[in-house]
Amino acid sequence: MKDEQEKLPQKRPTQNNLMTSIDAFFSSSPIKGLLQQMDDFFGNSFAEASLSVETRETATELIIICKLPGIKKEQISIETFDKYLTISVKNEEQLETIDESTHFISNSYSMKQAKRTIPVPPYVKLHALQANYRDGLLQIRIPKKNIKKVNIQD
Repeated sequence: MKDEQEKLPQKRPTQNNLMTSIDAFFSSSPIKGLLQQMDDFFGNSFAEASLSVETRETATELIIICKLPGIKKEQISIETFDKYLTISVKNEEQLETIDESTHFISNSYSMKQAKRTIPVPPYVKLHALQANYRDGLLQIRIPKKNIKKVNIQD
């Protein structure tokens, strides 16, 4: 029995040390910061690209509500085409930093854009829509076409 155990390959301590070294390399401060920045960039940029939209329908109109906290009215555009409504938000920022002691000027520019296209039913008057924006809430109201009720006779 001892002979069989001696024939089995033993764990190599050098392999364990190698794995520990690799773990230490990727968890060290400079690399960890870079990896965290990459995660933040790719994780947040795509999540923010989607607009949250809620639709409601009453007897007389279709209501579309879009939550846009922190967005200015000038950054929002609404376009209509056939049976679709598109809400676009475009945020551009330019930042200039001047360090007087080193005479270093740093310019940065960023742009974020998000769009959401919503199909609208054929029984609404898309050309008569009304939109208002208050306290981070965009509300679009689209009236329905005149509905003709048919009386059923005996």
